[in-house]
Amino acid sequence: MADNVALVVVCVLLVGAVGGYLTYTTHVAPGTATEMRQTASWESSGAFTHRATVVNGSRAFEAGTVLRNRTVYFQRVTPRLNGSFAYTYAASDGGDVDAETTVSLVFRSVDTADDGDPTVYWRVDRTLNRASKQSLAAGERTTVPFSVNVSEAAAEAARIDERIGGTPGTVEVAVVARTTLSGTRNGRSVDATRTYRLPMTSEGNVYRVEDPGAVTASGGQTERVTVPAEYGSLRRVGGPALLAVALGALAGLGHARRTGWLTVTDAERRWLAYRSAREEFDEWITTGRVPPEVGAPAVVDVDSLAGLVDVAIDTDDRVVEDERRNACLVLGDDHWYRYDVPTDPTTEERDALTETEAATNGDSPPDATARDVDLTADDESD
Repeated sequence: MADNVALVVVCVLLVGAVGGYLTYTTHVAPGTATEMRQTASWESSGAFTHRATVVNGSRAFEAGTVLRNRTVYFQRVTPRLNGSFAYTYAASDGGDVDAETTVSLVFRSVDTADDGDPTVYWRVDRTLNRASKQSLAAGERTTVPFSVNVSEAAAEAARIDERIGGTPGTVEVAVVARTTLSGTRNGRSVDATRTYRLPMTSEGNVYRVEDPGAVTASGGQTERVTVPAEYGSLRRVGGPALLAVALGALAGLGHARRTGWLTVTDAERRWLAYRSAREEFDEWITTGRVPPEVGAPAVVDVDSLAGLVDVAIDTDDRVVEDERRNACLVLGDDHWYRYDVPTDPTTEERDALTETEAATNGDSPPDATARDVDLTADDESD
């Protein structure tokens, strides 16, 4: 760990730098951002209203009864459809436009393809009414009335299609309102045409009016503005959190370094080197018990377990690990080679703590010399 302190410090400093940057740019100097903001808006609306007066009275409908805004009317009872088209608009900054509206009765034969693009075989327009409104202000309304004998219109459409030999399309009859606008709206010039349809279809003794209701269109003007930058909660919280973690880690590393917690002692180095070599050369090592060295060949001390394994390889012997001796040996004919296993530092600390507690309690620690003698005697007894 001590060898990697510099690398750890660099990583912590990088994390702290990122956290500091995010904190500063989020909470201290967030900067600005450019966005499109709507400065004005408008909305236009066109709608039909319609009614039919009963001319051939019956028990169900008395003569003179007015039926209003129905989806179905009766061709014999209410053959004429009366109505009106109304156009209006709203603008946030006001407007002043000239509106010219033409209401026409449109006959056509049309075939709608699969891609939605219709094929119009023929079309005939007949003007029903026209009206102009000068200086139409926002919120004002222009209204154009119309009247259609639906039974006669359906018959006329059929005759037109028959005279040209018939077409594969569908014959349609509709009241179409077209409003042309020119002037200013929200301080900008406007020149546009809006078209609205009120289809009618005859089915036996009735005809249907497919009223689309109010048809609206809207829009507005936008401009590019500079506003203070805003960030999400993740960045607002994450920046200070990273900075706090980095500062805490640096404080912890500093304290650990001052107290020596990060320092690896020589005993710990020897123990780690032994454990690494023990795992690496495990296949060359056999656990066993070596007899006493009395009358044995001379013993050669080896500085490392790796060196002892090299000797075993050269002499074609095995390394014997004797846990009672706390040593590893290669038993040659002329020499024995020995490596003393280092003591586990954690065991030393635990033994030291035990002796300290015993001294505190007034007990005497066991005699180390006597223990060594006992172990020697035990070895010789083998």
